[in-house]
Amino acid sequence: MTNLLGSLASLWNRRKRNVISRTLLIFTLFLPIFSNVSHPSVVNAAVPGAPSGFTLSFSDDFNGTSGSGINTANWLYDLGTSYPGGAPNWGTGEVETMTNSTSNVYLDGSGHLAIKPIRASNGTWTSGRIESQRTDFQPPAGGIMRVEASIQLPNVTGAGAQGIWPAFWMLGSPFRGVYTNWPSVGEIDIMENINGINTVWGTLHCGTSPGGPCNETSGIGGNRSGFSPSLQAGYHTYAIEYDKSVSPEQIRWYVDGIQYHTVNANQVDAATWSNATNHGFFIILNVAMGGGWPGAPTSSTASGVPMLVDYVAVWTKAGSGGGGGSGGTGSEYSYGVDNVNSSQVKVWFTPSGFTAGYVILHYTQPGQTQQNVYMTYNSSSGRWEYTVNGLTSGQQLSYFYTYQKSGLQYDTGQYTYTKP
Repeated sequence: MTNLLGSLASLWNRRKRNVISRTLLIFTLFLPIFSNVSHPSVVNAAVPGAPSGFTLSFSDDFNGTSGSGINTANWLYDLGTSYPGGAPNWGTGEVETMTNSTSNVYLDGSGHLAIKPIRASNGTWTSGRIESQRTDFQPPAGGIMRVEASIQLPNVTGAGAQGIWPAFWMLGSPFRGVYTNWPSVGEIDIMENINGINTVWGTLHCGTSPGGPCNETSGIGGNRSGFSPSLQAGYHTYAIEYDKSVSPEQIRWYVDGIQYHTVNANQVDAATWSNATNHGFFIILNVAMGGGWPGAPTSSTASGVPMLVDYVAVWTKAGSGGGGGSGGTGSEYSYGVDNVNSSQVKVWFTPSGFTAGYVILHYTQPGQTQQNVYMTYNSSSGRWEYTVNGLTSGQQLSYFYTYQKSGLQYDTGQYTYTKP
């Protein structure tokens, strides 16, 4: 799903070319990397355990009372037909109005989030679009981030699926509050689907539009088809890994643990890659109706068929450099610093195999004396966190922790972080 500033005509040409070119791709299938990937037929599966070497950064299992709304500590609603001051119709020509009504966005009482597009008697459409509150999802320096969801797409095909456009995707944190800097800030489409086709598309958008190093408004994309059960008839896991542990860096796309698309950093120039990736991201789930790619819904398009999301999870794996860079792993804890925006970073600490009574962060930034603050435990991410303000690009943060374990107090080593 994209927030574009280009014309709708350009979007239609872009999407039409993509449908033709992407379906000609032949994909080499790889064995699943993780043995704990959920089987697509599993309904109401728990969030999987962390892959080996990874730490859970965020998850939502969507457990709650039937008909209740989303957990607003984790998510916010997008409303209307555009961001404030952004391109109309969410930049894609889609025709629905996004709402926070539990008719459109709700928990089904069986451990799923439902996003349901509905046609009114006058032919207009409403649907739902939610974003993660957090905008700091990114891999640690030299490490890996995996973002995954288990989803059943709206269970309708053929003429009844015309114009239905579900998506699971991410936008770079600099987009929030600005809404006019796409695609330079980066967009990672983890899963897109149109018109009930048994195909998943994954795309990186970056650079400038139109054209530019990322071939906008098309982006750098790939797809995979031929699923059984189909994407509409069963749950499948959709994931990306942003890997900073390899050179060049790369983003990889997976369905049910099988890799089908890769974008390497050296496919574009260094500045384009840095602008698109060297910051946090936020997550988006939505079902659009119509637009330049799928085409408009018709009188035959089915109303009230939801996309169902079983879980969303984000895991990170620290780089092999230990205390250097933005994170690492000690003997009984992992730690790191996530870049939030141009002036903020989030320092975090995760105990391994024990519950900390408290964690104190001691940090020093240029021109200031050492600060000593109690960190806050984030139950959603399972880690202790504290946001440091006023750190600018190129400045170094020095820090260490004091933590309580079994009634005793321990100090960690000294670490450093340089803000990108």
